[in-house]
Amino acid sequence: MTMCIEEVVDNYADHIYRAAYAYLGDTHEAEDVVSDVLMKYFSVCEELDIDTAEHLKAWLLRTAINRCKDIRKAFRWKRTSALEDVHKTEFGWTEAELDVKRAVNKLPEKYRAIVYLYYYEEYKTEEIARILSLPKGTVVSRLKRARDRLRDVLSDYREE
Repeated sequence: MTMCIEEVVDNYADHIYRAAYAYLGDTHEAEDVVSDVLMKYFSVCEELDIDTAEHLKAWLLRTAINRCKDIRKAFRWKRTSALEDVHKTEFGWTEAELDVKRAVNKLPEKYRAIVYLYYYEEYKTEEIARILSLPKGTVVSRLKRARDRLRDVLSDYREE
């Protein structure tokens, strides 16, 4: 399956950006990840054995997450909130939605990536395991732990 540059950018750049932004919490770094991933794809696309759009999306997201990990290692990234430079009113989020976004951003990155792929990209646990190169059981247990942590954090928001 080979797509032209415009199709890949139109169909997948936003997904890559959102995954990178959720992982790194920085718009400029997320934009760099999009560029890096797309450049990598176009340099190796003829060699890849990708037969479906879903397979391509999974490959792009896995590559993006791996690139994010590399960035964190290289710069010993200090986690910042992914909401800091987002104009909240521009998106019209409710207070409850903002609370959820804040809670997700407080999760350790190993949970945040799984929550993002599961709830925002709507991948199944088997697909997440394949994308992140983790055993399915690890994905399931991290998703459960993330939900437990979110429940605790969100109950704190309700009490405030």
